[in-house]
Amino acid sequence: MDRRNFIRATAAFGAFGAIRPTLTMAEEPAAHGSVSQRSVIGPDALGGITLKRLRDDYHDRLFNYYLPFWDKGGFDRQLGGFTCELNDDGSIAKDEKYIWYQGRGIWVYSFLYRHFGQDPKWLNIAQKSRDFMVNHMYAGQGRWYERVRRDGSGQSGFGENVYGWLFAALGLVGYHDATGDKKSLALAKESLWTAVHAYEDPAYAGAFAADETFVDMPKIGLRAQGHSMCILWLLSQLLRHDNDPRLHELQARHVDFIVNKFWNSELGIVNEYLLHDYSRIPGAEDHMFAGHALETLWMLAEEAVRIKDRRLFDTAVGRIRRLLEMCWDYVFEGWGTDDFFVFGSDKHAQGPNFALKTMWGHCEILIACLLVLEYTGEAWAKEWYDRVAAYTLRTMPSVNPGIWRQAVDRRGKDVKRIGISTQRRDNFHPPRCFMLNLLRIQRIIDRGGKLATFPS
Repeated sequence: MDRRNFIRATAAFGAFGAIRPTLTMAEEPAAHGSVSQRSVIGPDALGGITLKRLRDDYHDRLFNYYLPFWDKGGFDRQLGGFTCELNDDGSIAKDEKYIWYQGRGIWVYSFLYRHFGQDPKWLNIAQKSRDFMVNHMYAGQGRWYERVRRDGSGQSGFGENVYGWLFAALGLVGYHDATGDKKSLALAKESLWTAVHAYEDPAYAGAFAADETFVDMPKIGLRAQGHSMCILWLLSQLLRHDNDPRLHELQARHVDFIVNKFWNSELGIVNEYLLHDYSRIPGAEDHMFAGHALETLWMLAEEAVRIKDRRLFDTAVGRIRRLLEMCWDYVFEGWGTDDFFVFGSDKHAQGPNFALKTMWGHCEILIACLLVLEYTGEAWAKEWYDRVAAYTLRTMPSVNPGIWRQAVDRRGKDVKRIGISTQRRDNFHPPRCFMLNLLRIQRIIDRGGKLATFPS
């Protein structure tokens, strides 16, 4: 869509407030100075309801719908661990246990225990799952088996990428946060360094997604923004407890990669893939995986708060706004969470791919908008939160208000994601969204609507 047509499409949705047209492709979002001079968040309402009602709505979806559903079969009460292919009634459709969802689930229930009343039930789930994962899925030397049967037998490979190792480490850090267990923290560090070592190998083949066919590119030695994203968020939590200078250096490197390497300043997008030396891949310079890009940016903004870097925060916020405006479907609503191309070709259309709108991508937007609101009070963040919340709550709930479908097409109908079962339930993105936003809304209420003070 050219700039003139983009502005016309934006103007057509005045009911959602005045959305500023996107920046030109060569413009860089504000990278210095405060993005807001406001002192308060704004009206005492989001998503069309008061903040207190919104807080209660998140609480209801999490505790009265999501967690009870997961209790029916997703968590293995007998053996520990999580199975993620479930029927609509919560019963198990397939009992295989996959490393990604063990680490993610342990993090979720550890976070629940720490922040929502220290209910022993949540800690018991985290502990039994942590023990199952370590006893049955750890392969030694920081490596993890990709999948096992329900009883832990039939260990299957190490996977083609290191995402599973990083998610295992994330769960272990979360468990340490809940219990102080030093063995879990040490194992998390070992897993992180093993994953980093594998990723740094020029022969590493795990960065490339097999279903990406839009351009001929090397299958080995690539860099993926998704890897830096996982390392960034894992380290932002690990560094709260471990002052190892090597970890600080690793985090600084990946912050730089995200800000200055994956970000394509010429086109104003985020490249998901780069060559091993972090240079651009010929023929793929105009490609962006929008969901990962925006998810990474809210994590970058959170990291900026942790390290007290307002310049970095403002850069992340400016880019979040840009991507929201670039990838929205101004006809049917919803955000194009997957491939975006600056230029069209015989293999793909120009702009966002609206044929697949993932649930997890919209969760990331809801997190991002509330984070921006808490520290800036910017009207555009409220407008986008309202807009995305309305679309998400209209299209994504499936089994109940707390269990959301994997993805929808442009008209809001179910669509199957490549390589993912239609029965797979997500034990990470929705509860993370519910928990982070519930806590953030409560903080805003407790401050009487005043902005959070940026640390200095």
